[in-house]
Amino acid sequence: MNLLKMLSASECLLLCLDVLILSASAEGSRIKVVVLERSDAILPCSLSTKENIVQKLFNWRKVDPNKQEVFRYDGGLHYYNGLPGQDEHFSGRVSHFPLELQFGNASIMIKNTVVNDSGVYTCDFPRLQQKQTFSIELVVEPVMRDRSGKIPGAAPKPLVQILKTTKDQARLKCEVRGAFPKPKVEWRDSNGNILPAEEQVSQTGERYDITLFTTVTRTNSNIFLCVATQEEISHVTKHELYVAFCGTCGQVITGWLAGCLIGMLSFALNLAALVATGTISIRCNRGCPGSANKSSEDPPAPDSETGPEELQVLRNGSVVCSPATSHCSWANY
Repeated sequence: MNLLKMLSASECLLLCLDVLILSASAEGSRIKVVVLERSDAILPCSLSTKENIVQKLFNWRKVDPNKQEVFRYDGGLHYYNGLPGQDEHFSGRVSHFPLELQFGNASIMIKNTVVNDSGVYTCDFPRLQQKQTFSIELVVEPVMRDRSGKIPGAAPKPLVQILKTTKDQARLKCEVRGAFPKPKVEWRDSNGNILPAEEQVSQTGERYDITLFTTVTRTNSNIFLCVATQEEISHVTKHELYVAFCGTCGQVITGWLAGCLIGMLSFALNLAALVATGTISIRCNRGCPGSANKSSEDPPAPDSETGPEELQVLRNGSVVCSPATSHCSWANY
């Protein structure tokens, strides 16, 4: 049977803490705990006598920079059930292990750690017959992530542009402005491969503006990324770009325009031919352009029938404008 399945939850936690302590590096009597940013950190503190501390007092503080109150336990009371005084930086992120108190375990867990959590912490038992204080150093190692707008000088999201495309190639441009310290800017394909590029750098004071040009070829995804990295502040930001390679786009547009012009010219020529041969006629009546000089008292055409509609229909089938309209029409004879 698996050994872990045979252990109780309390025994398992104690085992985990023992492993943590053994894996931490000791500097004198100080234990060093190293975690990655945004992970949870367990700071171990346990009496060697394994004395029951359910009704005891213990206090966790961060020594630097100003002795921040991290967690306080006093005979069942703590920051989350009545005790005041916890530093806002740790509010809602620190917990203890209630079931372990009977074994003298005053360890705490700091959730979702940030780089500023790094420092020296003390675990203090002030009311024991023999006062005891433990010292633990926490190191939160930063991870590369987007810190735009959160750290002064962090590079903003790159500006990308497609300058030119052909059937199999494209010319791309990437700009990163106002960054400090100087970022490393790269064009990459969707597989993360760094692409050859030409770099232009300008500097104003401590701020850097970087422009990067590259020529890419068609790939399976046609997705390319401009990535700006500042390792000194653990910052990385990127902009993804999809390139639609099109070698016939210009030909398609040119052909479409040519077709429109030819069609319009053909229509105009056919219309002129029909008018010249008398196949159709174009007439204007009162109210149409060109009839402004005619008197409104002129009688209607003798062969017309005027109805309630705006259009008048001649007996021979031609359509003309009514006085209320401003456009002329034509009809076949």
